[in-house]
Amino acid sequence: MVESTPTYYDVLQVERDASPQRVRTAYRRLAQRYHPDKMPGNANAVRAMTAINAAYEVLSDGDRRAEHDLWIRRAERPYQRPPAMPSMPASLWSFVHPATHWHWYLLCCTVVFAAGTIATALYLTAMPATLIVSGTAASETCKLQAPARDCSRR
Repeated sequence: MVESTPTYYDVLQVERDASPQRVRTAYRRLAQRYHPDKMPGNANAVRAMTAINAAYEVLSDGDRRAEHDLWIRRAERPYQRPPAMPSMPASLWSFVHPATHWHWYLLCCTVVFAAGTIATALYLTAMPATLIVSGTAASETCKLQAPARDCSRR
């Protein structure tokens, strides 16, 4: 069995729909009973008065009282389990549909782009840049191997 958590209404010993006047009356009655000056040497009186002051501070303010009531309703609501996921998708398309699994598409595209960029960088690093220069060097080599003309005959 789940125990209910004490609320500020329980501290002031009033109903949840109590009027502000009723809350104030309950606060004054409890403050007079548990005030530390009326109970000297009692350590619980200080704690009780602190709890009574905190409860009155919240319940006397309309906005804070509404927040406290909302907190109580949420705490009393039974835990609802999220709906169970189906074990197998109905079809392959429902499993890979971009509207439901867009984050996987984004991840895969990023990985493919990064792999392509790295592969291109490795290829350009591994292949020497002398291929372009070697084409120029090869044509110069051909010129050197050609029979030399005698420039003095002209």
